[in-house]
Amino acid sequence: MSLSKVMEEIKAIRPYTTEDVDSGPRETLSGRRGRKNQAIERMKGLKRECRLDLLTSAAFIIVTGSAKDAFASLATEKYDCFTANPNDFYQNLADRIPESLYKGKESMVNLFDIVGRHLEDKAMELDLQGYNQLIFKQEHYVSIKQKSDLVEMLKRAINAQMGSEIVGIQAVTSLVDTVIDKEHTAKVTPIVLATDDEKLAIDLESSLRRLNSRGVFLVVAGKGTKNLKTVPGVISVKEPTEETVEAALKGINASSKK
Repeated sequence: MSLSKVMEEIKAIRPYTTEDVDSGPRETLSGRRGRKNQAIERMKGLKRECRLDLLTSAAFIIVTGSAKDAFASLATEKYDCFTANPNDFYQNLADRIPESLYKGKESMVNLFDIVGRHLEDKAMELDLQGYNQLIFKQEHYVSIKQKSDLVEMLKRAINAQMGSEIVGIQAVTSLVDTVIDKEHTAKVTPIVLATDDEKLAIDLESSLRRLNSRGVFLVVAGKGTKNLKTVPGVISVKEPTEETVEAALKGINASSKK
């Protein structure tokens, strides 16, 4: 089903998902309850279809550089782009790990085993049918003193073994409700992923193509490193203004439709 068709059906049944079934004639109470339950179940299916359609239409705009925040703000506030934090997947996973496990005496092998169990839960939430299991390797050993260290370790390990395209799946999933609220039906769904992490930016530019080969763009806003500027097809925006951001987004939109 196309995104526009999904939105039409969502708009039609959404009022019934929040219906106050206790108001109205008692004789028809069971009917109202049944209608609400059916609407809630149907909405779950429609949200799943919406997510799949968004993955197909997504234009992932990875923004890094000294002026990344200015570019991201203009893109979302002025030009109807959506935005997601590329660290959310790793942060959410780290939030599920009790502090005593990574600050205590647990070995890294045991820690990875526990992380693997939480990854199973995340996979179910993101509707992932199959993924590579996370295995401890000596190269992933780090000294973990605080949660941010755990997040960085998980990021490197997951990206190396599972692939950082999981960031795109997380981003799209997190935006479903926002997309529905805005009644978005455009053929291209621009999603801004802003990060200070140069390695992650370069990794995402490559791995997100597994989700959508024509819908991945790397933008360096402001000052960036030489490594970033040598990435094929990189878009450079020296100073993010309404004019320069609009020009970059128009180019991205045109490329996404080819």
